[in-house]
Amino acid sequence: MLQTVDRALRLVRLVASRGEMTLTEVAGALQISASMAHRLLRTCAEAGYLDQELRHGPYTLGPVLRQITADVARGSTLPDLLGGVLRQVAEGMLETTSLAVLEGRNIRFILTEEGTHLVRIARPVRTVTPAHATAAGRAMLAGLTDDDLAARYEGAALETVQPGTIQDWTQLKAEIKKVRNRGWAIQVGEAQPGVAALAMPLRDGFGQTVAAVTVMVPYLRLSRSDDARSLARRLRPYADQMERRLASGSAR
Repeated sequence: MLQTVDRALRLVRLVASRGEMTLTEVAGALQISASMAHRLLRTCAEAGYLDQELRHGPYTLGPVLRQITADVARGSTLPDLLGGVLRQVAEGMLETTSLAVLEGRNIRFILTEEGTHLVRIARPVRTVTPAHATAAGRAMLAGLTDDDLAARYEGAALETVQPGTIQDWTQLKAEIKKVRNRGWAIQVGEAQPGVAALAMPLRDGFGQTVAAVTVMVPYLRLSRSDDARSLARRLRPYADQMERRLASGSAR
């Protein structure tokens, strides 16, 4: 496994330095078989680190690697870029709002702004939470390919965070399909009793889902489908503003 990881890293460095490489060139440079080179190339391409525009054509840098390069070059973190808009969400909607990122099968809240509504939700108690049980997690899982989603979950036991949490892979796939169709995710009492949330994925300039913005409310304020649609309409302009900042790499 360590040897495979080393080869994959060397492969990415080679393509980054040369601009593009064919399967034959990779096999020769790494001194591996053509079949091994093909598996490495396809794995890196599926993860977004490399790209191949034409079948049997050369491989070039993929969107994920280009985004990493842009992030490092500008020296900005997600809180740097999006923190100002997150405060606008809390102030404009009066509700507690957070930024979250995906870590394997979990999400991590990286920034939270508390709302000013008389009855509001406090900052998340758990900074790391199973993704399938949260609106933010489902919003980001919907941005994965079916293969990546299956690799993370198919056959895996889903942790029961609350009694109403999604319990199995089939149920999770059905929920992810809904999220993809409408552009936002919702959960009511599945991560924390009495707490509901609605979240939207945030994509960078290369179309990769890098985070999610979520609004958390007492479940009585999100108990009807009309409530969810209304909240989504109010959140959408802020999510669009965040994506523009991600695309430009500027907090202005």
